[in-house]
Amino acid sequence: SKGLEWPTVLVVRMNEGECPSSAALTADGGGGGTDEALEDERRLAYVAFSRAKARLILSFVATEPSGAPATPSRFLGEIPAALTVRDSQLR
Repeated sequence: SKGLEWPTVLVVRMNEGECPSSAALTADGGGGGTDEALEDERRLAYVAFSRAKARLILSFVATEPSGAPATPSRFLGEIPAALTVRDSQLR
């Protein structure tokens, strides 16, 4: 069974260090993460994404509160462009 679904699902902070988590990224001790740890994080993201019936909104921050630049999640780059609408296209 797929579980609960919602008309709209919002997943915030799709940034490296959040999704995938910093723990997954450092699972090998060298900062690259292990394939297994990253796959587990990818599966968790997929579960969240698959709960959307009609609309899935993914967001990330460009700058951390400290002012340091933030990196969007590598998982965002795996979504086919044909399935996405960028914020600038919504205005």
